[in-house]
Amino acid sequence: MLVQASQPYGRLVDLTTDGVPAGERIDYWRDVVLRRTRPELPQGGQAFRAHLRRVVLEEVELIEHASDAVVSGRSPGRTRFDGGDDIALELIRSGTSLLTHNGRHRLGAGDLCLVDYARPLQIERTRHRASGIVLSRRRVREVLGDDLSALAGRRIPARGLAAVLRAQMSSALDEAPHMTESERVIATNAAAEMALAILQAGRFGAADAERFGEGLYRAACAVIERRCADPGLRPEHVASAVGCSRATLYRLFARRGEGVAGVVWQARLERARRLLGSAEGIGVPIGEVATRSGFVDVPTFNHMFRRRYGMTPSDARQAGAMAPPPTARDA
Repeated sequence: MLVQASQPYGRLVDLTTDGVPAGERIDYWRDVVLRRTRPELPQGGQAFRAHLRRVVLEEVELIEHASDAVVSGRSPGRTRFDGGDDIALELIRSGTSLLTHNGRHRLGAGDLCLVDYARPLQIERTRHRASGIVLSRRRVREVLGDDLSALAGRRIPARGLAAVLRAQMSSALDEAPHMTESERVIATNAAAEMALAILQAGRFGAADAERFGEGLYRAACAVIERRCADPGLRPEHVASAVGCSRATLYRLFARRGEGVAGVVWQARLERARRLLGSAEGIGVPIGEVATRSGFVDVPTFNHMFRRRYGMTPSDARQAGAMAPPPTARDA
């Protein structure tokens, strides 16, 4: 069950070693900050600086950890506490990790890996930055059943929906300080649904689009936003990217009063509007703006732009950046 934005969740926690005496930082990080693992300095290690960012929901956390080189293991006795046996899908954003967790796994930037905090683990990290979506064991069992023994250390190929999740986690954590609590709830829930859909598809071959409709919808919107400049982008390409059928994709958008093709065209127009109002777009011919935004001919671009914004692209450039009009998804 998703946490609604009206509930008291979505708070942002930012913690760092700044202001802590150098000789006390690793103890502070181990004894006060981290909940699931116990970090130690590697042999010969001296300096230690770290930053933790966390968005907290009822049974989900969006989390990022960055630090100097460190060796961590599962915190003894942590599973005695509620939520101590969580399962995380972790993204290495920079640095490298050697994970000993149901085997030995070397991970580098861009890799996605599952961590089961109920099982023994050790992580040797260089200076790094890692993001993750942490799910309660109860939620994962609801999707996969009771046998979760194969999850620990499993790597997830970063393609399709997993590639969208990787981008979602990174952007949500980067932008979290600029979001409201309600927006953080939405972004974190979307990442959680994507992660659960990925796990279900990995176990059963396909994700339940009815159960994870919100996550798949937001994943589809992210794919459209990222790929709308491709004039060949079609609904079937979006469906393939998020791992559902074209019919399912149409249903997900229809429930919100939208059409997939219409959202693609709107994304192209928004891309053009931003380019016209940006420093990057100064001096760029209108025809090139159209091409960069996924339009194949200028007359169609001019017609659709004027119908949407009430002015031509040239008028919009002269007027400067315009405030984007509300859309169905903003309502």
